[in-house]
Amino acid sequence: MAQTAVRTVKSAKPPLGKYDWLAASLSMLVDEGVEAVQITRLARNLNVTRGSFYWHFKDREDLLDAVLAEWRAANSGVITSCLSRATSLTDGVLSLFSIWVEDEQFSTRFDQAIRDWARRSDLVMQIVRLEEDERIQAIAAFFSKHGYDEIDAFVRARVLYFTQAGYYALNIEESMTARLELLGAYYRTFTGTDIDAGEAAAFKTRMNRRAGT
Repeated sequence: MAQTAVRTVKSAKPPLGKYDWLAASLSMLVDEGVEAVQITRLARNLNVTRGSFYWHFKDREDLLDAVLAEWRAANSGVITSCLSRATSLTDGVLSLFSIWVEDEQFSTRFDQAIRDWARRSDLVMQIVRLEEDERIQAIAAFFSKHGYDEIDAFVRARVLYFTQAGYYALNIEESMTARLELLGAYYRTFTGTDIDAGEAAAFKTRMNRRAGT
């Protein structure tokens, strides 16, 4: 038998889940900073009561812990993931370049918002420093895998990572075209070798296509 449609009462919207609260929190953190991430404001923005929040989180601190967990999974996770999939030195280095200039994979604004938060919290600063160390160690391990000795791999990892971190910490504005013109020099600085011309050309074409240039 076909189900009879209900016409006198509107269908209820699906209840908000933990994802919705977390997504709203991330957006607020990035746009306004950690102090803006307040339960009442979130509830108002989501058009629900504060009571809905407590189905998913114990309190604001529990929510902020979830925000930090999301940052570790999203931004640090994508670095280790792309390196683990790399099939060569060039593939790994270019993959790092790629994720750092595409917000779909690595959100530089999210990273900067967490660092801003860390300046107000010693605990968060400790977490950020541990995450930074893990990212650098992952890159160093990648260099070691491709024949660099331990010290050389560590220093090259630092130079590569600090260069990128400096780009968005200093709010450097540079077009994709301008940045790609320096690809060969950057690659030589980070690896001590010259990039294959064919791989460089293919990467530039791919990145320009994604950037719509």
